[in-house]
Order: sequence, then C-alpha cells, then structure tokens
Amino acid sequence: LEGKFPEALSDLFTAKGKGLFPAPKEISMDCSCQDWAVMCKHVASVFYGIGARLDQEPELFFTLRNVNMEELIQEAIQNKVEDMMGKAEVKSKRVLTGSDIGDMFGLELESTDNKPASEVKKTKTD
Repeated sequence: LEGKFPEALSDLFTAKGKGLFPAPKEISMDCSCQDWAVMCKHVASVFYGIGARLDQEPELFFTLRNVNMEELIQEAIQNKVEDMMGKAEVKSKRVLTGSDIGDMFGLELESTDNKPASEVKKTKTD
C-alpha cells in the first residue's frame, strides 16, 4: 500500500456512516490518571503510537476494522466494471462522424474502400 490508498477507493474509506474510518462517536477515550483533560497525555501518546504503527503497516487498519482487504478491492473493481459497462452501452454525442469532421474543417472527404492491409498493393517510391 506504500502508506497511501488508491484514489478510486476513497469513497469506500470515507463514506459517512458506512466507511472504514471511524466516526468520532465510535472512538472512546479513558485513562485512570489524575489529569482532568478530555485527552490526557497518556491517551494522546496511545493515539500517536497507533498512528505511527498504521503509517508503517496500513493494512493493519483493515484488520482493526475487521475487513477483508482483498474482498473490498474486488468488490470495488466489480462495481467499477459494472458502471463502465453500463456507460459503454450509451452512445456519446461527443463522437464525430466523417461528415462532421469535413464540415468542421470545410473539407469534402472521399469515401475510402477499407481493404485489409494484405490486399493493398505496395508501390515503389523513389
């Protein structure tokens, strides 16, 4: 993972309510020290340690959240493929036909015989 996650998977990680990152209300902090701060130096050091460990091994984040990383990625890929295949069936209005190109540049285009390259006679040029 190289300490980063793919941009294409960012929605899976950050989706509100169902993403992998915990919501603030899912995180509880408690320490038996006498410090009255909501986050004492002991809790802060634990969070720092967790962050440092996740920086070294980001795949542990999936273990922490009880998520199979390979299944998650396969699901994301499958969803993207289905989305792309659905879009492939829709003809884009941005595609130019031969006549559109001629009109755009003020040219008259001749129709060509589309012969396979093996049937085209090669001519010697000097």
